[in-house]
Amino acid sequence: MNKRKVIIDTDPGIDDALAIIAALKHPDLEVLGLTSVAGNKGIQFTTDNAARVLTYFDSGVKVYRGATNDYLSLKAGAGERADEAGFVHGATGLGSVDLPINSDVYADQNAIDFILETIQANPGEVDIIALGPLTNLALCVEKDLETMKQVRSIHSMGGGVHRGNRSPVAEFNYWFDPTAVDLVFTELGPHVPIWMIGLDVTHQGIIDMNDLTFMKMAGGELGAMLYEMMQFYVNTYWHQNGYMGAVIHDLMAVIGYIYPDMYSEIYHANLRCVSDSELAKGQCIVDLHDQFKWEKNAYVPMKADIAFYKEQTMAVLFGEEAAEDYKKRVKSLG
Repeated sequence: MNKRKVIIDTDPGIDDALAIIAALKHPDLEVLGLTSVAGNKGIQFTTDNAARVLTYFDSGVKVYRGATNDYLSLKAGAGERADEAGFVHGATGLGSVDLPINSDVYADQNAIDFILETIQANPGEVDIIALGPLTNLALCVEKDLETMKQVRSIHSMGGGVHRGNRSPVAEFNYWFDPTAVDLVFTELGPHVPIWMIGLDVTHQGIIDMNDLTFMKMAGGELGAMLYEMMQFYVNTYWHQNGYMGAVIHDLMAVIGYIYPDMYSEIYHANLRCVSDSELAKGQCIVDLHDQFKWEKNAYVPMKADIAFYKEQTMAVLFGEEAAEDYKKRVKSLG
């Protein structure tokens, strides 16, 4: 079986880190590279955090530095955008975990050129998993739309139909750069399948304290490291949402990419993202019932098989034996 070629566009971030680890460990995926983007943290932090994860796994994959600010700010000549979500992900972006960096994992090429050249070399074969703001992809679309039309699919963690987290109506990634979201979906969505993995579905998959404790107890060195990394994130969810656990949004995007049958109630709809209103900045207008009769440019799942999601997470991260043990123990709990 040929491996699926994938580029991960990311702004690590605790949930990004777990998602990247899952992709690197899955035997059916060939991760061609990570491209960093400003988002959860500034570009230096997100690039360095991607490098930390790659160093931890010694995978041979490199990180390509990407956009330093949102699309409109870049067009206006603005400098680097600073930290946006440190209160969620901690001072470094990876909670309290401090992983070393091997400088060999940094690529000289920039993210935009890497994405376009990789697609040109593998037309119709490359999927992009976008775990952060869509700034890099918008810049790629602007620079070479025809090449971007040769992407096999895009899986974007972001947005939401009925809820937000950065505001009452906007999810953080799409709030950070709504212009990029609108550009990517409107210009590319009619030609390439773009999946919006939004808050409506990710919030169904709370990784609770039993799950985290299992990771620590059964996951060896990796499980212990992830448990420690997650503590800052869990504390944030406790204070902000009242959850005894956390939503690892980006991890669901990766597991759902690998196992798309995990999703149900999938809408093929027109999606627009509000960028011209401070009040509604980043809000997704998803025409689930085709009222506008506009061109469909997004696939939007609204439900997921959460038991399957958690079982596959344990299998990918820690192996099939651990996943079987997890199923038995979870069943015994209730």
